[in-house]
Amino acid sequence: MKKIIIYTVAALLISGLTGCKEWLDINTNPNDPTTEQMSEAIMLPAQQYRILNNHVNSTYAWQLSHYLTKSGEYSGNYTFLNGQVMPQNLDSWWQTYYYINWNLKYIHDLAVENEDLAYQAITEILQVVNYQRMVDIWGDIPYSQAINPDEYTNPVYDKAQDIYADLIDRAHTAAEMFDSIKDNYVDGGLSGVDIICHGDLGMWSKLAYTVELRLLMRVSGVQDVKEKVNAIYTKCLGINENIEGNPGYIAQDDKMNIFFQNYGWDKNINATVNLRQYCPTSVLVDMLRDNNDPRLRVYVDPRAELGDDVDGFANYSAHGLENEYYVGIPYGQDSPAGIERTATTGTGLLAGGSDRSAGMLRPSLFIAGSEVGFLLAEAALKGIISGDAKQYYEDAVKSAMKRHEAAMQEPSENFQNYLSTGPITGMKPPITGTAEEAAEAYLSQRGSQFNWDELDTDEEKMNAICSQKWLAFMGYNPMEAWFEQRRTDLPVLPASYQGLRRNQNFCILPYPQTERNLNMANIPYEADIYSTLVFWDEKNPTVPETNRY
Repeated sequence: MKKIIIYTVAALLISGLTGCKEWLDINTNPNDPTTEQMSEAIMLPAQQYRILNNHVNSTYAWQLSHYLTKSGEYSGNYTFLNGQVMPQNLDSWWQTYYYINWNLKYIHDLAVENEDLAYQAITEILQVVNYQRMVDIWGDIPYSQAINPDEYTNPVYDKAQDIYADLIDRAHTAAEMFDSIKDNYVDGGLSGVDIICHGDLGMWSKLAYTVELRLLMRVSGVQDVKEKVNAIYTKCLGINENIEGNPGYIAQDDKMNIFFQNYGWDKNINATVNLRQYCPTSVLVDMLRDNNDPRLRVYVDPRAELGDDVDGFANYSAHGLENEYYVGIPYGQDSPAGIERTATTGTGLLAGGSDRSAGMLRPSLFIAGSEVGFLLAEAALKGIISGDAKQYYEDAVKSAMKRHEAAMQEPSENFQNYLSTGPITGMKPPITGTAEEAAEAYLSQRGSQFNWDELDTDEEKMNAICSQKWLAFMGYNPMEAWFEQRRTDLPVLPASYQGLRRNQNFCILPYPQTERNLNMANIPYEADIYSTLVFWDEKNPTVPETNRY
């Protein structure tokens, strides 16, 4: 029997839409469309939503990024914390990426037939986003033959660096296509179905150049990207521009803000399993708390009870934390304190403030301008572009904080602890001015590792840039946080306490089981999660072991 691998799953969706032409040819069911009825406008928003969902809805990603770790509420085998990652853990990831890209290619081909350049460029840049993520996760992947199952049932694997080179070209071509049509494009309904940029081709152009900048800086440690970066960096998103997606969220389960509904509460404001099962890591909480970061009250809700853990799983007194409300869980600790004794994911981060009902309806952040600012700060520091690295850095921090201004300003008494109906006790006070003013005060603290003027070396400045970038990704893109931390090895993040190697973090993931079952002959290598490097990653250094409380 001929083998059909994962790249055809989406094809089955398309082909399955075509039924016998003689069946129900009089009373056609509008809810069961045929392939001939498929259009760019019908298919695009579904793929955009899947991409938004893919960015935030993965507990594995939140663990890989060191933002969240297991709480004391649940036992079980946490493979992304103990290093026992199995190929079958990655089946859904692999399938989802190829599923989306198959459908994006289908839309692109329809757009070519209909001579609609906007849809062509949109589907092109979204494919680039997905393929970039796949390379950064696995290295070499099927690419040139991947979504052509009629011709290639067992696609070959392309080299990661070759794929990246092509993705950079594709991103640039898409950006130029947007530039060429944005002033004369006749919107035939795109603005009504495009849930990311809402038909604004000028924003799509900036998004495409931003993706290209991300790709170029990802390889900047192993390739000379100066000429290409200088050609595009002024065309990217502005540091204070953010792209948010919203398909029309409503207060119903599976129809509200993706991050909120998966890590916060359901429509009846009952805590989700993930809110109880995963809590902020001590490395995240410590970085916020020990540097007087005004986002602490946003990212993290204080623990409900002070003192040491009554069950003996955390001796806070030994670390001087027995009277501290903001205490995270050491990364990968196998038996942490009960959830009443640890900080939890912040209501302000999940809902944008204390109003959880409003949080259900918030747009999902897709790409933040602060990311551009941090990349340009790095580029300026390294001499890739001219300009003031300090200015880019500080503007990026301010932009990242502005996204949370409402939650930073709101009175503490408005917030409730999800473990009870009463107000949160021990919450840090709100800022008294604007987020920009708070950021300026934060960046000018004496003796701070984030005060640019007190940093003497480029290494210290790079650490500041990368640490702030890592903090800025919290809440909307944990995978990019993992990729960037692997690339720069900054900030230094401790290894999981449960890990097979307590002095190293993951640097790649294994190929999925479905691929081993159906395309094993083409798999290029058996990846070691601690030592196999993607081409842009120069090393996987040893790091401190996580200390338990």
